Amino acid sequence: MNTLDARNEPDSYRSLLTRGREPVRTQDYLTNEFTREALEFVSRHKNGPFFLYLAYNAPHSPLQAQSEEIAKFAHIKNEKRRTYAAMISVMDRGIGQLLDLLDEQNLTKDTLVVFFSDNGGPTNNTGSLNGKLRGAKSDAYEGGWRVPFVARWPGKIPAGAVFEKPVSSMDIFATVAAANGPAAHADRPLDGVNLLPYVNGEKPGAPHERIYLRSFSSGSFAMREGDYKIVRNRKGDAIGLYNLAKDISERNDLAAAQPERLARMLATYEEWSDQMIEPTFPGLDMREWTIPQPPLTRK
Repeated sequence: MNTLDARNEPDSYRSLLTRGREPVRTQDYLTNEFTREALEFVSRHKNGPFFLYLAYNAPHSPLQAQSEEIAKFAHIKNEKRRTYAAMISVMDRGIGQLLDLLDEQNLTKDTLVVFFSDNGGPTNNTGSLNGKLRGAKSDAYEGGWRVPFVARWPGKIPAGAVFEKPVSSMDIFATVAAANGPAAHADRPLDGVNLLPYVNGEKPGAPHERIYLRSFSSGSFAMREGDYKIVRNRKGDAIGLYNLAKDISERNDLAAAQPERLARMLATYEEWSDQMIEPTFPGLDMREWTIPQPPLTRK
């Protein structure tokens, strides 16, 4: 199947990659293919400005790893997690090669590098672990949307600093735009925030007063305001209220104890939600389909 023929998300997982608009049949382990393309891209554009979006599909299901990589994690008894670890290891090696190339080309000080995941681990499918966080991928609980977010820009971002305030992947666009100079159009404001003044200490406080999450397909939503969060994990569920500073695992529902706060936060969420347009594509609940699982090893 050509990527251009995919009519929905499940189709896209079974389609060929394209270079431009031409389908490409890959020969190597796909994570290595992505790394190779990224290295070649940077080498071609090293003398001018460039933007590289390196979207590894690892460690997404289906779980596939090369036998020699899996062997490095023989001490992990869980078969899924063993393969999962091998997939992450290959991705990490590729990222290291990319950072090494930036050093070799004297581009490190001029390059903002951002790493993040798109969702929490789907624990049942991959053997991933979300620690104390409740829920997993596709959930509106913290296990579904709280992910690692790492940035590196020597001279612009303090090395080793930890920023505790909530941020969003949408902030990347606003941060890059601000770093490159052009201001956002007044009639088309950005949802993201320039993070640089916050992470380097120029601005105090949090970049966002609130962060919102909404899923059309499952009917789930969440809104974080300071330490508090309201959440409905799926259509028909009761709306919960949690203090994440005291209860990161979202086990102590405060809805009954603090009904006024719940009502106020829900009204704020609904005011925001009413500004959103309806989706222009057919709804798809990710819980309703699965990708066929091939063997866990690949030579």
